[in-house]
Amino acid sequence: MKQNQLVNSKHNINMTQENQPRNITQIRALVLVSLFCQVFLVSTGSRRKYITSIKFINSKLLAGCIWLAYQAADYFATLALGNLARSQSYSKYSVHDPSYVIISFWAAFLLMHLGGPDTITAYALADNELWLRHGLQLVGQVAVALYVIIKSWNDEFVNYMTIGILVAGVIKYGERTWVLYSASRDRYRESMVSPPNPGPAYAKFMEEYISREAEGYIVDVVDAIEKVSSSTFSQLDHGKINQIIPDAKILQEADYFFGTFKQLFADLILSVQDKEISLDFFTKLEWDNAFGIIEVELGLIYDLLYTKVSILYSPLACLRAISLLCTVTVSITFLIIPKDLYPDTDVIITYVLLSFAVCLEIYAIIILLSSDRTMIWLSRESTTSPFSGCLKDQILSAVYFTLPLLRYLLIIPSKKRWSNAMGQHNVLKLCLKDKPKFCILPYTNKYKLKINLWVEKYLFINTVSISNDLKALIFKELKRRATATTEQPNEQSGRYRSDIELLKEVGCFDMNEGEIEFEQSVLVWHIATDLCYRAEEDRTRKNESVEDKLKSKREMCQSLSDYMMYLLVMSPIMLPSGIGQIRFQDTCAEAAEFFEELKLRKIDACDNLRQVQIRVPPSKVKGDRSKSLLFEACGLADFLKEDGQKWDKIFEAWLDLLTFAAAKSRWNDHAEKLSQGGELLTHVWLLMAHFGMTDQFQIAQGYVRAKLDIS
Repeated sequence: MKQNQLVNSKHNINMTQENQPRNITQIRALVLVSLFCQVFLVSTGSRRKYITSIKFINSKLLAGCIWLAYQAADYFATLALGNLARSQSYSKYSVHDPSYVIISFWAAFLLMHLGGPDTITAYALADNELWLRHGLQLVGQVAVALYVIIKSWNDEFVNYMTIGILVAGVIKYGERTWVLYSASRDRYRESMVSPPNPGPAYAKFMEEYISREAEGYIVDVVDAIEKVSSSTFSQLDHGKINQIIPDAKILQEADYFFGTFKQLFADLILSVQDKEISLDFFTKLEWDNAFGIIEVELGLIYDLLYTKVSILYSPLACLRAISLLCTVTVSITFLIIPKDLYPDTDVIITYVLLSFAVCLEIYAIIILLSSDRTMIWLSRESTTSPFSGCLKDQILSAVYFTLPLLRYLLIIPSKKRWSNAMGQHNVLKLCLKDKPKFCILPYTNKYKLKINLWVEKYLFINTVSISNDLKALIFKELKRRATATTEQPNEQSGRYRSDIELLKEVGCFDMNEGEIEFEQSVLVWHIATDLCYRAEEDRTRKNESVEDKLKSKREMCQSLSDYMMYLLVMSPIMLPSGIGQIRFQDTCAEAAEFFEELKLRKIDACDNLRQVQIRVPPSKVKGDRSKSLLFEACGLADFLKEDGQKWDKIFEAWLDLLTFAAAKSRWNDHAEKLSQGGELLTHVWLLMAHFGMTDQFQIAQGYVRAKLDIS
């Protein structure tokens, strides 16, 4: 009897293949490509947080590959589901064809693929706003998968196993839709808004006021300001910390402030109580602990906006356990059941799908265990029961023994929370044609500004690590400004501009034309810093001794200068609005023309540029046609060259420009950059917020309530 069934099945397969031999091959290919996209996204998705720490071009290439895989993953999974649905209508023998039965099993896997990996639910911030589209697609794709499964139902083991994978697929796709909805702008803002507060009962207050007045009392209304209590935060200081985790204290402190400052990413204001608690705490910190807290907070924000971490730490996480149980159960069952009726190719593909489904679920658990959110939970000593504390210690021991090995084997991402790097762009290097070795494009003067300038923006970008000395100086200066007296309110708000004061003193701008704009100051200070830096290098080559402290300050000024120019050229949206791109192009054009006329070596060219005497404001000579700022910068460099304190002044000017840009920046631009390796400007912005140097603290007083003064 079984032999007759096998003969009939093979006969049906042959009859079906005569009708549609090509469609199954397409489905196999699409399913495997969809699986490859999932594996690639899982392995690279969380690495976006620090990809700019490698060479700039390579990081952009990796980011492009992640974007392509993110887009292709949904496309190929949807296309494969469509082909599966179409395949059911090819032949009347499809119900009896074992090949159709097993490929209909793949429809449930495609739903899991559409659910996406835990490490990247949104590529960009705008993807979160598409949650409704994904919700509609969820309904549509589940309907297509059900159609495929029902159409090929034949009461076989594989048919029943499909239900388990279908449940897992619906859970994963539903998780993705819910996470996108939770991270969307409106929903995220709603979740941050505190419950409605009607305030004191005005009617009762006036009733008592009139009653007391009628009794003959002299009634007056005074303001009663509730003082800030530090008891809320003191419990964190005195809380028990699990010493097994090296940075447990920083994790707990970051978790506390994260609950408050995540409101900045919803564009909400913070109370004066929040400001005073944060300011009081951060002024007592060292720079490394302060930046460590900022790193953890931004890492938690990244997880909230771009991954599924938020749902995995909610009651909905129980659904993930169901998904894992279904996947493992189906995998074991498929190993046991007979598979002689199915084509070997389809059986192998099914094994691959099941194996990777289980591996990806296990990988997601490992990533979850290595996340900051898990470490925050483990860093707290248990106060409920000894058993709970013992269990945490066992988990910690297992995690700390396993994670370093997995990181060494590159199986899981690095422990880094961000790139800790800043982009660098130098105008004079660009104009002197100091091209990188990998530049193979011909340089033609005719199309310089129209074509090559766009290309060169990328070819002349590199990244450098942010030094600890730079972080320490930034923290020290922000701390000084935050605790300064109220004599200079602009300095406390991050809007003080010593760079403008010095430019006015130099007199290289015609002040009758109006105030000096931000991008003007950046360009002038950038070129002036570079000229001063090259002059110092010339002295060093001539064996003139330079103090290590002065050399360190000089290097920091140069790196900050190139970083601000990088932002002006590559990320102008993060800076105050202006015509920076036009000024940049005109300045490059004038510098290239100046160097081309002299045809000198690089060192000689910069020497000649420094020797140009600026006696008439260049804007009077050029008028409004050119926005170049080359010789304004030369005037500033000439003014600074003999100043023994010039590097202190230059650093202060760049710090003012950096803090001014941070104070003017918008939260959504910073949130967008978190998925691109992060920016120093973002860390400075959040650090300034912790020091109270931001517009988000708009409440001038504490909670004020009216109080009756009866005499």
